Amino acid sequence: MATKKYNMVKNVVFSSITTFSSFFLFVLLIAVGRALAIDDYGTFNSALAIATVFEMFTDLGLRDLSVRNVSRDRNLSEMYIGNLLSWKLILCAIIYCVMMIVVYLKGYEARLVYAIYLLTISAFLKSLKYTFRVFFQAHNLFAIDTGLVLLERTGLLVFCLIVLHISKELYSFILCFTAVRAVDFLITLGILNWKIGRVRFKFDFRFLKKLQIEALPLGMFFVILTIFSYIDIWMLTDMKGLHDVGLYSAAFRIYEGITILPTILFLVVLPRLSEFFVTDKKKHQDLAIRAVKYMFIMAMPIVVFGISFSDFGLKLFFSNKPEYWQASFALQTLFLGIMFQYPNWMLNTILISVDKQKIILITGSTGLLFKIILNYLVIPIYGYEGSAVATVLGEALIFTLCSIYLYTHHIKIPVFKISFKPLLAAALIFGIFFSLNEHYTIPFAGQAGIALGLTGLFIGLLLVLKAFSKEEIESLKGNVLSLVRKGTQTSET
Repeated sequence: MATKKYNMVKNVVFSSITTFSSFFLFVLLIAVGRALAIDDYGTFNSALAIATVFEMFTDLGLRDLSVRNVSRDRNLSEMYIGNLLSWKLILCAIIYCVMMIVVYLKGYEARLVYAIYLLTISAFLKSLKYTFRVFFQAHNLFAIDTGLVLLERTGLLVFCLIVLHISKELYSFILCFTAVRAVDFLITLGILNWKIGRVRFKFDFRFLKKLQIEALPLGMFFVILTIFSYIDIWMLTDMKGLHDVGLYSAAFRIYEGITILPTILFLVVLPRLSEFFVTDKKKHQDLAIRAVKYMFIMAMPIVVFGISFSDFGLKLFFSNKPEYWQASFALQTLFLGIMFQYPNWMLNTILISVDKQKIILITGSTGLLFKIILNYLVIPIYGYEGSAVATVLGEALIFTLCSIYLYTHHIKIPVFKISFKPLLAAALIFGIFFSLNEHYTIPFAGQAGIALGLTGLFIGLLLVLKAFSKEEIESLKGNVLSLVRKGTQTSET
């Protein structure tokens, strides 16, 4: 049991390192905004959004279904590797042709078209790499998975920043971005062949047909989730132009950098929930409820301080481009959506673990349709600020639908009960912070110190309000102590 506890904590640590390495990409995307004019930044973000949407059609649920199935039976690894490699390459070729047709019909200007062509190749390479990362996760080789992600993101940061500094030109940057991803994918295949199983082309039609049919509802959900995230940028491109896209992207990239945090739990909890669903229903339910509660707890301070420091964030990251600062309202609005977006990660993870891919497809489709209609209504009037409001309302709708379905059909997650105490504690610290700023002129260093202190107060309030059960506190202590003891033993060895 102690070993299992240690492994769980160890995997969370590696997953955390993997997730926080996304900060490298965040720095890179901010650097692009600082180096390029708003319209060029809009071109880059429009192309990246469109490429990312097409990328999702090259997976169609295979990645997440594979990690679930291989976690349950690791002897399937070589069969999955060979067949996935063949099928993914076929999908990439088909989708790239479809992308070229769509871009031609849209009639975009040449600079945007070239950017889309190159960034789509880069996005496909990322999709291929991330598909094969699941085998390291399924085999509990989180250290290797983390190393590969760090290699990719460090390479992108270093080489692309050098190219951006030298050329200050969009297409040189995009070429470098794509080249780094190509080299990284080949390295991933080499390590996969070494540690997991032979990387050989296979094409078992019956196996792939069955796998793809089973994965399709899940895959379409992630397609919908991606379109949900980037439809604002695509619609702004068509309805307002690249200048508005540039302004929205200044806020969206900061928001996007924060929304990666739930993947820490997602990467670790999905295999564990999938395992418990077939071995121990009680443990499955307990872990599901705790995961949703932890998402609320994680989200609340981020909402409070994200809204409070939105002006500062834009001025900090885009200090040389004051025109980006006007995106403050959009950023505040997006931060408000964190209270729905974080729990949505876990609600969808739970539905995946109980084989309800069709349900998340329905809830995601409903949220996306609602957001598209709302965008059509608000973008002509309110521009990118209206898009931010549409994003929050769409997340709220998906949260409501998923919560109702789980409560009435599978796991009675007491959403109000587990969210009330974090919401109350967050409201108290927001009131204190707002009151201090209203009555006193506090420099940023002082505000940062107060925010840190209020975060400690938030945790204290949760303990006073008994948001954590005794079992959860003891489990946390045991996991941390297990990790420390194991680390000490490793050092001594």
